[in-house]
Amino acid sequence: MATFEATRSQRVQQHFEIIEIDLPVINGTCTLGGVGGYGTPLFCDQAWTGDYKTYYFTNTDAPVLPSINGEPVWRCVKNISETSAKLKPGEGLASRSSAKITLIDFDGQDPNPTAQGVTSAVKKQGTFFGKLDARQILADKAARIKLYRVETDGSIDIANGAQTRHFLIDSLSRGSKSDWSLSFKDVLSSVNLDEKTWPEETGGFLRQDIDDSQLTIEVDGDTDYSSAFAVRIGEEILKVSSVTNNLTPTAELVIASRRAEGVSIFAPTSSEMLTRTYSEEHSAGDEVFICGLSDDETLDDLIARILTDSGIDSSLIPSADWAAEVAEWHTTDKINTLHVESIDTNEVIATLLTNFLMDLWYSPVDNEIKLSAISVWKQSTSTLAEGKEINAHSVKKTAQEKLRASRAMVLYDKKNLTDSDDSFSYAKASRFSDNSIISDALYPKHKDKEFDNTQYLNKDAADLLTQRYVSRFKYTPFLREFETDERYLNFAMGDVVDITSLSDQSADGSLSNDIRAQIVSVNPKYSKSGRYYNVKALTYEAAFTTGSEILLTGNLGSVNLYTLGGAPSQAVDLTFILDGGYSEGATAIRAGNFATGSKLTIIMINGFDGQANGGDAGAGGDVFVEDSSHITPPQNGLAGGTVFDCQGVDTDIYFSGTTPSTAYPTADGYIRAPSGGDGGFNANLSTLTAGDGGRGGDGRTPGTGGRSGYSTGAGAIAANDGVNGQIDGSGSGWGNDGVANDALGGAKGSGIINSGATVNLFGATAARYINGNGDHP
Repeated sequence: MATFEATRSQRVQQHFEIIEIDLPVINGTCTLGGVGGYGTPLFCDQAWTGDYKTYYFTNTDAPVLPSINGEPVWRCVKNISETSAKLKPGEGLASRSSAKITLIDFDGQDPNPTAQGVTSAVKKQGTFFGKLDARQILADKAARIKLYRVETDGSIDIANGAQTRHFLIDSLSRGSKSDWSLSFKDVLSSVNLDEKTWPEETGGFLRQDIDDSQLTIEVDGDTDYSSAFAVRIGEEILKVSSVTNNLTPTAELVIASRRAEGVSIFAPTSSEMLTRTYSEEHSAGDEVFICGLSDDETLDDLIARILTDSGIDSSLIPSADWAAEVAEWHTTDKINTLHVESIDTNEVIATLLTNFLMDLWYSPVDNEIKLSAISVWKQSTSTLAEGKEINAHSVKKTAQEKLRASRAMVLYDKKNLTDSDDSFSYAKASRFSDNSIISDALYPKHKDKEFDNTQYLNKDAADLLTQRYVSRFKYTPFLREFETDERYLNFAMGDVVDITSLSDQSADGSLSNDIRAQIVSVNPKYSKSGRYYNVKALTYEAAFTTGSEILLTGNLGSVNLYTLGGAPSQAVDLTFILDGGYSEGATAIRAGNFATGSKLTIIMINGFDGQANGGDAGAGGDVFVEDSSHITPPQNGLAGGTVFDCQGVDTDIYFSGTTPSTAYPTADGYIRAPSGGDGGFNANLSTLTAGDGGRGGDGRTPGTGGRSGYSTGAGAIAANDGVNGQIDGSGSGWGNDGVANDALGGAKGSGIINSGATVNLFGATAARYINGNGDHP
């Protein structure tokens, strides 16, 4: 028996699903009007005591399954259709997930067979789902789709072998013929955020008229004012000093200060000015709105407060994870404001997420609400290659031009929170633009992103928003859609990944390995032949702050550190950690177009094998037997590749020993130049024998052995193809010129090319560093 993850890599997989729904029941005595009832709260006079019954349904072609907890598993699932949530980078709140289960009804069975009123006649009449629908209110009850695999030995671990996807029931409806549709929704849908407002209106009101200077005001006795910091009446905000006779007919609020020429209200902890307000006269019956207070409140705390106030179960909010995410990406950002009116809850959350460039979604697998920073500064957790993690020829690429912006602006600092949201109500603006990409050769003019005016940001947070948005979206992002088999689904929604796609090429025509993307949707597809996943990923050029350590795991092929570092427009100091794996390519790693004054540190760990492509060998000479026999000369071998081209960027490289990194204190890696390919051999005119091909140079992608020369015509004798190079240096070795046979050998490859940079090597022993033709000693 094995868990779902333990069987993920099975080469041959047989999939099936079990649908579970939890419905309230009344066990034991159940009567309705003195006769037997049907075992549910709707059809029993007895009070419900909190008991639930779980119903189990599976595919019509599922393996034979045992009962679960004494309950049968009904083979009636005709079809499953699921729509996963989708992230909306730059907009914050993801779309909702849902599912629809098509069930085939059946007769002769009863959903409550042990209930007092369920006689043999009742069991025989009607249908299973018809009776279930009549006896229950299914809305908002817990539901699960459990994904199973049959193990290689044919066994099934019912208890532990499933991935569980959590939902709530939306409805059960009858379709055509004997089909019923069971619709599911996600947890965020259950509280109807789009139908709620925040902060909630409490219904408070003035009992008597007040003038524009009165400091004691009489309020209703039905509203709890005990925790009120400030209230709003009309367009005036009043700071509450104390409350007397709360929740009584003589309740009064004592106000700190009121003046027609205006007073300022400050937060008690942060001492930030929250608003400027001006006194007015008010009439009996006017609304007294209790303002919400954010005083040095973190984004995660505020969003959690809004969700729980709106009915979300706090157990679905992983508070520690949220706090860690906000602390990492918004270390010093705090929210200081008053929430002076009740606003659509979705709008409040979406505004906050957009202002701080965060994503929020519900994960049906983890059964929790996720909060994550927009991924441009995050490091990749895995590499997806077309032909493995990505099904071959399934990639679709669509430009998302609407997201692109090379210039962004936001207005903030609303002095009087009751003023309109027009631009003139805001005192400050933050603007950021990247002019380096604006030219006739690139983008001829700026494309602007204007954020909605906001009360939630201070200067630092506003500057961060505009800078990060432009850094994220200054180049047109692309939405890549592809399919993934379940056995290779080692990533989840929100993850940052590197993509190698057959449809994407570098400028030199080679496959691009520099595509970084955020997974915005992972949608399971249920078919008769098994499950697979439609995946959507929004690609971008990664951006990291100066001094960041960027961890590059897995294998690197023709990578550009400038791109992987986010294409920064100013001088930066970045550290790249090359963790295990190897490098390959004509130029395996290049620094890229970093601004003058930039500094790179490269730390190789876990035996990182820095190599490049070995040189291809030359072909042998050809022999042609015709009226006048002749031969052609053999071909020269080609040069080996370059492991690292500094391209003039100052770089420190750690091969072994102590490093300056706290997280990666010990280096362990190699840079070994590949060898050139050998030259080909001459054809022999006297024997009419073609020439042998040369041997390929050693390298991570070994050089190809030269083909034998062509032997054409009667009596022409074929020759031998040359052997390919080796990955481990056991052929021609590392850093050697190709052998000049009858044709010239290719030049040895290069370990490090300075190109004018100052390059310092640490722990570069003779075994770890073979430089070949590189210009760094």
